[in-house]
Amino acid sequence: MSATRFCINCGKEIPADATFCPFCGTTQEKVTATNQTTPSTPEPNRGPEQPESVNMWTALKLGAQQTFTWSQRISRPQYWWLYLDLVLITIALNLILGLKAYSSPALLLQPFHINAFQAVLVLIYSALLAWTSVMQFTASARRLHDSNRSAHFLWLSLIPIVGPILIIVFLCQRSNEAGARFDRAPKQAKPWTKKWWTWAILVVGTVLCAIMINTTAYITTFADYATTTTSTNTTNSDDDASDTDSETADSESSSSDDTDKITIGDDDIDIADQQSYTTAFTDSSWANSTFKINRVTVYKTDGTYTNGSGSDKQEFHGIIKVHMSIHAGRDISAYPTQAKLSTNDGQQVEADSDSDDFDGELNSGTDSNGDLYFILPKLSSVKNITSVRLKWDADYDTDDYEDDNAFKTFDATINLN
Repeated sequence: MSATRFCINCGKEIPADATFCPFCGTTQEKVTATNQTTPSTPEPNRGPEQPESVNMWTALKLGAQQTFTWSQRISRPQYWWLYLDLVLITIALNLILGLKAYSSPALLLQPFHINAFQAVLVLIYSALLAWTSVMQFTASARRLHDSNRSAHFLWLSLIPIVGPILIIVFLCQRSNEAGARFDRAPKQAKPWTKKWWTWAILVVGTVLCAIMINTTAYITTFADYATTTTSTNTTNSDDDASDTDSETADSESSSSDDTDKITIGDDDIDIADQQSYTTAFTDSSWANSTFKINRVTVYKTDGTYTNGSGSDKQEFHGIIKVHMSIHAGRDISAYPTQAKLSTNDGQQVEADSDSDDFDGELNSGTDSNGDLYFILPKLSSVKNITSVRLKWDADYDTDDYEDDNAFKTFDATINLN
């Protein structure tokens, strides 16, 4: 019986002296009698070379060394030990870095804001995820090679349910001697850490992971809370407001002494968390008058509340209180209770109608102060508000039609730290 061997391209059994494959037409390498295989005396299925002892450490070490190696093989024990390593590493990364990375977005585009610490954390987390993902992907390709299958079988993963099941079955197959056709020596025998294109792939993977994490964190952080508690909290809020109407008649738009509640108009609102910031904003550039903002407080409501009625009815989860004082250096009209406030997380709201009535027409020498309330539709944590921008108008009467200073729009950006 004539000796046979396997095609170096398609892996099918062909005569040992064939110069080309009768199945795929690929030119075959010349072989000596010592490495010819006959059906009567087949060589043992040795598979790819592997360390004397295969365990979690040797598998991880080999996987790291061959992160970007495609044209070789990896044995079944090596692959599944590496798979276990990567699963444990991923769990540890998610517990140590992932929970924090997904807690809040590192980058906001409108208004532009970047949290430097969060950004560094997300980049480190993304880089490690990109590296382990590439390691897992190329190891799967080499495992398919070891079973004499092309890495193109990984495209089956795009088929829902059935595709991943088939890939798992293929990855569990025993080594096939014909898989040696994939053992091609690299043109440049140097580690992947010294090749520029491998780093380029890791950088691109890191950026894509970071974008995905930042987007997920943004959606998770600022998504509306579940409405299962809305009706209960709204009912309690209405009941509390009716019981305390007589007690709050003389204290509209002022905070309750109980730090767990805040009273706005006729409504008592339960507070889950709050953070006060002392600020030093002062503007004396207009009409000899001085506008000061010396305190900003961010409140997280305890549950979901509603504001307005009819088509204007809106749920909210947070409140920002701004304390402002005004000294009129001449007769002016100022309208901070009509101000607009924008936050670093992209929300823009107008001052609530139940803000303190301390503005309007102010005579020269008048001092006035009060609190402005801004209702936030979305707020998951008081720490998410790191800066606010406040705009309001003021003017004074004049007979000088060329006085361009008679009207003023104030624009105050306040960092909360």
